[in-house]
Order: sequence, then C-alpha cells, then structure tokens
Amino acid sequence: MIEIIVNGKRTSLSAELNIKDAIKELNYTKVGFAVALNGTFVAIATYENTLVRDNDSIEILSPVQGG
Repeated sequence: MIEIIVNGKRTSLSAELNIKDAIKELNYTKVGFAVALNGTFVAIATYENTLVRDNDSIEILSPVQGG
C-alpha cells in the first residue's frame, strides 16, 4: 500500500500503479479531465507509462465553464 495526495487530500492506493489504473482505483468516473502528477501535466497518451509512487501528489482537474 502507498500513500498519495489527491486534490489536496491524503489517500492510499493498493500499490504503485500507472495513472490509468490509479484513476480507476480512485473511482474517478468523470469524463474530460486533466491530470497533473507532482505539478506536471500528464498527457493521456502517457497514462499507462507514468507511475504513481509513494508520497506523490495528483491533481485531477475538471473543466469549468463560465464567462
């Protein structure tokens, strides 16, 4: 088990996972979001190759409409 921070809240994952699997494990189901790992944007094409490790910080950002 590893400890991470998701959107400012400490939580845990079962193990070091790639971004795609971490999002599934976190039950994040919204469509159309962006992910930053330790402050760096992660492109969708690299989700399967980017590992989330102990003490990493993930921001999952949903688009906001407004004017």
